[in-house]
Amino acid sequence: MLCVNGRQVLLDCGLFQGRRNESYQRNANFHFDASKVDAVIQSHAHIDHSGKLPMLVREGFHGTIHATHGTRDLCTILLHDCAHILSKDAEFLNKKRMRNKVRGSRKGNAPPTNAEVMPLYLDEDVDETLSRFLSHRYGEWFAVLDGVRARFHEAGHILGSAWVEVEATEDGEMRRIVFTGDYGRSGLPLLRDPEPFVQADIIISESTYGGKTHPGFADMQQELADAVKRLVARGRGRLLIPAFAVGRTQNILYELGRVFESGAAPKVPVIVDSPLATAATSIVKNYCRYYDDEALEQLECIDGRAQSLCPGVRFTESVGESKLLNSHPGPMIVLSASGMMETGRILHHLANWIGSPNTELLVVGFQAEHTLGRRLAEGAKEVSILGEHYQVGARLTTMDGFSAHADQQDLLRALKPLAKHAKILFLVHGEDGQRRPLSKNLKQAGFERIEEPVEQQAFRI
Repeated sequence: MLCVNGRQVLLDCGLFQGRRNESYQRNANFHFDASKVDAVIQSHAHIDHSGKLPMLVREGFHGTIHATHGTRDLCTILLHDCAHILSKDAEFLNKKRMRNKVRGSRKGNAPPTNAEVMPLYLDEDVDETLSRFLSHRYGEWFAVLDGVRARFHEAGHILGSAWVEVEATEDGEMRRIVFTGDYGRSGLPLLRDPEPFVQADIIISESTYGGKTHPGFADMQQELADAVKRLVARGRGRLLIPAFAVGRTQNILYELGRVFESGAAPKVPVIVDSPLATAATSIVKNYCRYYDDEALEQLECIDGRAQSLCPGVRFTESVGESKLLNSHPGPMIVLSASGMMETGRILHHLANWIGSPNTELLVVGFQAEHTLGRRLAEGAKEVSILGEHYQVGARLTTMDGFSAHADQQDLLRALKPLAKHAKILFLVHGEDGQRRPLSKNLKQAGFERIEEPVEQQAFRI
């Protein structure tokens, strides 16, 4: 949050994501008065950056939410999906609470006093939130408040993602602030590369992979082609790809299209079985103007809309159509959400196919602790899916190259040129093991003051 001339501006308003009870406890309250926030500048649509916007509105926010057109469109589907998940989570926690209450009564213990869990927000809160959005083009200055103006620059992370340049004037002195949001990678398939940062007095930078180096894109493309060739060689079965609905699914579709068109692997049926991924792909196809030159050469765009990211891909339209995939002998490629294999149709595909040696599970995204995806990625031989136990007979392959986050070298290249001018650099959005190596390297690059703020910590600058 920025406080300028007694007014408050939020830079993103994200939802903590983790296990149900922990997530609910951490998300249940703001550490500030929502009604006193005057404006929000939204860097991109991912739920860990946008997911509490409807709660902000529900608790009294009456200002404007500034975003790019792509971010606004993606928030339309993501926030409604999040409201649905939050309602289901509240229902689960209440059932668990009642079971514990009954058990306590049977044992003669006093019943628990914890109150009924209510969803953090509902669909009507999302609708009201979306009415507060004001969309802007990249590079266009817009007024946020008196004395505060901002503009968005391409971040190259997902469709519509931006890093934000803010100019704030107080007591006649102007300070320039750069907020990276989630900064992308140069050369990431499909979308344009991130723009370089401008010189700034204050920098607020993500550090998600500040201690890691990603594999190169050429390696990633070859690994994907090899997985398709293994599927074809088996002559049956599935290449099952759990993927995040926004960003990852579209990147993989595009890369599969390149693999097929180049002849690097034979064409096989590709099915996207995720309503959210289907909706997100439709939105991404509307924004050819944000594609990189290579994508514009490969894809057919008519009136600014891509006809397909992967020739021949099929999108399921119903639960019944999804279930019919189980009777298909293959070979086929199925992309389904969720990427960490905790919710969604991917669980039903895993339950049906995880035991088969004719299945290859291609893990293409980060798998958080305590998730089914993490257990499988770590080599579990038996897993619980939808309350049933299954032996793992499928081949598992992990590909790290699809990450849309800048790695250490990307961040160093982007931030080093700002070292001489910057008065202070804040490193956020990263675990200690990622922030600290990045901080060490940036100090060596010449940044005089680097802070790693904790929740609710305030700085006067």
